[in-house]
Amino acid sequence: MSSTPPEGPEDQPSYPPSYGQQPPPQPQQPPPAYEQGYPPAGGHPYGQAFPGGGDPRQEAPPSKAMAITSLVLSLLFCVPFLAAIVSIVLGVVVLGRSRDGRDHGRGMAIAGIVISTLVLLATVALLVVAVVLGISSLKDVNDLERGDCISADNLTDGDAEGFGQITVGSCTDEHDAEVVAVKTLDAEEAERYASASTTEICQSLVLDDPELLELVAPGIDLLTITNSAEPAAGDKVACILFNADGSPLDEPLLD
Repeated sequence: MSSTPPEGPEDQPSYPPSYGQQPPPQPQQPPPAYEQGYPPAGGHPYGQAFPGGGDPRQEAPPSKAMAITSLVLSLLFCVPFLAAIVSIVLGVVVLGRSRDGRDHGRGMAIAGIVISTLVLLATVALLVVAVVLGISSLKDVNDLERGDCISADNLTDGDAEGFGQITVGSCTDEHDAEVVAVKTLDAEEAERYASASTTEICQSLVLDDPELLELVAPGIDLLTITNSAEPAAGDKVACILFNADGSPLDEPLLD
């Protein structure tokens, strides 16, 4: 007696799917992921910057060298005009560059301009004072008074035809001569002045004054000076004493 083995699934007959039925769905593989994603937020779109280097798009900080130079030059009082002018020019340039909103040393530039301006004003004021004082120290013979200590080119040179501009200074400083007497000429004295000895008037003044007579000692000479070789009435003559050897005086002769 023989037996028939049971039929397996593969032995069962397959029937075509009836109309309207779909074949069972097949499992699908997930879509492949992209090999490279988007760059992380905030990252550089062109890759990583060089190690140790900054962002090439950022500009270097502005230099303050010009502002520092302007401030330093403003403090060079030994050459006030040149240094101050250069300092002001550099400061103005720095202020112009500061309009871009960056710090080019604006504070130092302003300080340099202010200091340089003050230095220039002070220098000009000192020059004006020096000129005024210099002019006021220049004297005419008609302006001289007893006790003035004076200096002038060729003042004590008897061979010179004239002398230079008279300056009045301190009697404790070196000076050429000292005025010991003055006299205003009348018409008669002015008329005979040219024909008379130039020392005649002063000699008479010295002889009439014992104090002056004591001053005329060996080594001290007496000289009469006027503004003109032919003075007019109202002009002054000044009697001066000086060292006969031409050396300067350094102390007052009159008490």
